[in-house]
Amino acid sequence: MPRDALVQFPAFRHHEASRESANNAMMALLVGAQVSANFLELTRDSSRQLSEIFPTIPHVERFDLRPDAAQAILRGAEEHLGAMAVPQALAIHEGFILDCLELIGARSAKAWQMHDKLATRAGSSFDVDRMTRFHVLREMRNAIIHRSGIVSQPLVDKIGELTPAGEVAWCKHTGRSPRGLQLGDRVTFMLGELVEALATTKALAREANWMLIPAVPPATWAKVIVEDHLQHTPGRLNPTKRRKVILGFVRHHYRAVAVTEADLKTAFAACGIAMA
Repeated sequence: MPRDALVQFPAFRHHEASRESANNAMMALLVGAQVSANFLELTRDSSRQLSEIFPTIPHVERFDLRPDAAQAILRGAEEHLGAMAVPQALAIHEGFILDCLELIGARSAKAWQMHDKLATRAGSSFDVDRMTRFHVLREMRNAIIHRSGIVSQPLVDKIGELTPAGEVAWCKHTGRSPRGLQLGDRVTFMLGELVEALATTKALAREANWMLIPAVPPATWAKVIVEDHLQHTPGRLNPTKRRKVILGFVRHHYRAVAVTEADLKTAFAACGIAMA
């Protein structure tokens, strides 16, 4: 989907930036852990504690082990990082969907129903395979947070709803199918599951964005545009300059939205601001 087919409204821009930040942080921590583990090869036979070898590193006393023990933990960091990063990726997306519900004038909803509620209100629907993959991830997240990672029946049920195409897409990112998980097994999130979470939520967020374009009234879009513009345009502008600036702002961020100059004038007037 081309960028100008999407509306770059504040909640969507925040969602995109948050996704990128979470991904970059996870990659930095994952690579950093492996770099650190490799570096500790230089001190592997030492009997001294890390705080003695690296006394200037902040908080080293909280990880005050011998190099060989620290190295083992660092080499196995991926699973622990995944257990934190995948829930974060899902939370970022769920927050965005709640913003979409608010924009469309709907009440808030739980994670298991928010997409259906948004689609119904917008008179549209989400891709079925993507939604199933999202719900598998959501139930995995619930298992990690609420059941110490133990597989629950709702997770088994959601995995059973995966279509062959959905399973192929999942395995493309993770390298493994979730179908083997049974009640009582333990869920683990590795890098592949984070990639799957980021890819699935990215696509669903774009679908949600596309749904909002016709579903949100032009007057509401105009209000969003004006408020967004005022946040990013400091200082006072005369009405003629204001018109030029806002039309450029619309072309850059809101090209896909069918708002008129009359809609924008009305929205500005509600803020006590004149536009030529």
